[in-house]
Amino acid sequence: MFRGWWIVAAHFWIMFFATGFYTYALPLFVPIAIKEFQTDAATINLLFSVGVLLGAVVSPIAGPLVDRWSARALLLIGTGSLIGGLLALAWAPNAVIFVAAGGLFFGVAGPLCGPMVGSAVISRWFTATRGRALGIAAIGTSVGGFVIPRVLGMALEDVGWRVGLEWLAGVLAVTALPLLLFRFWDRPEEGGAEAEPARETAGPVADDAPPSTSREILRQKSFWLFTVSLSLFLACYTATVANLGNFFADLSIEGPDAASLLANVAIGGVIGKLGFGMLADRIPLKLAFIAAIVATGGAILAFSFEPGYGLLSVGTLLLGVATGGILPVWNALVPKLFGLANFGRTMGIMAPVISLLSAPAFRVIGIVRDSTGSYVPAFQGFLVLLLVAIAAVLPLRVTPKGSAP
Repeated sequence: MFRGWWIVAAHFWIMFFATGFYTYALPLFVPIAIKEFQTDAATINLLFSVGVLLGAVVSPIAGPLVDRWSARALLLIGTGSLIGGLLALAWAPNAVIFVAAGGLFFGVAGPLCGPMVGSAVISRWFTATRGRALGIAAIGTSVGGFVIPRVLGMALEDVGWRVGLEWLAGVLAVTALPLLLFRFWDRPEEGGAEAEPARETAGPVADDAPPSTSREILRQKSFWLFTVSLSLFLACYTATVANLGNFFADLSIEGPDAASLLANVAIGGVIGKLGFGMLADRIPLKLAFIAAIVATGGAILAFSFEPGYGLLSVGTLLLGVATGGILPVWNALVPKLFGLANFGRTMGIMAPVISLLSAPAFRVIGIVRDSTGSYVPAFQGFLVLLLVAIAAVLPLRVTPKGSAP
């Protein structure tokens, strides 16, 4: 078997837990924490803001290290932080510890367990089928999003939320750490293999661009067009998903029904990642990116009507398809725009901009809900931001396959 698939498997499994919990299962704990610690949504949402802002500090440091140091070491640090975050939530005695410890641990785990590190290594191993490999790895987030909320949902009823988090931390430790230690190599030559051969092209592609400095990347117009558009998209998506649990509770949908709706986002994510992953090798990447933004807007528009369970099911599925497609398209666009040699550095530089533009959304949506009793005004604002995101990406010039950058 081509050893590059071990890299895909490791990235899949880590994001299964990291995104599966933080994006899809943690929203279930927002109403639980509000009730447990006698606080409000705006306060608990600070956990997400702290995590995003800390990620803005960690990412620019880790980004160049992905290209120059050891991705495996970074993933080990990130996985350890994720385990620590799960235990911190499980043992938190009050809202302050719950928010601060969770935000700090997940703020480190997020960048290191996400696409910046694992996708950089996959891109080194795969060339002709890079989009497919990235799409398969990204499915880990959706499978985790389907499984983990359901498992923790059962744990809430059987053993309690604290014990459920302890068990999740234990399973992550005994499965992911050995995989990273014994079946993960930073580069093909370290694993005793050669990288996948590229398809024949008519000339050089952007992947072949030489290493650039951070200043050179920041001076490119394409960096700002892409990063601002992506930031606005992620602000709308992450703040919406983080509050879905409380949104469902406002509509009197709780327990297994709420977990099933969150799992719907994960199911749609599998479809989106497989579909967009293959499309990333065949259609213009900018078109795929815009399609994902439009689909996300459709889901949020549906939520703004505060619909019943049926339309919520459609909306959550559509949200999953759209946001699932963003990961492989995002990871395929970066080497196309800035060169494979600059993958980690570019992702690291993007992170602070994304964090600064997206972090306030968590606080804002919580304040809107607490002051109006509804998430609808926030959803309507997100629709405007998504239109701005499309306008920002329209002038983006992506190097066609087989053409000079």
